[in-house]
Amino acid sequence: MKKEAIVDRIEGKKAVLLTEEEETVILPAKWFKNIHEGMAIDMEFTENPEREAESRKEAEDLLAEIKKMNGEE
Repeated sequence: MKKEAIVDRIEGKKAVLLTEEEETVILPAKWFKNIHEGMAIDMEFTENPEREAESRKEAEDLLAEIKKMNGEE
């Protein structure tokens, strides 16, 4: 999914962006070099099933370890 946004304002270390659908997105300002109000930003979001599976496995392993430490397994 691709989103187009404009930097509406900078609030401390955060950049407040407005999308073409008037949605608000808040991101770290340091992610953008020379950020300024009115700057146009194009964002693209993609799913990452492999990383999701890895993260889920890590969480399951951690939960199993905690249960083992608490004598639940």
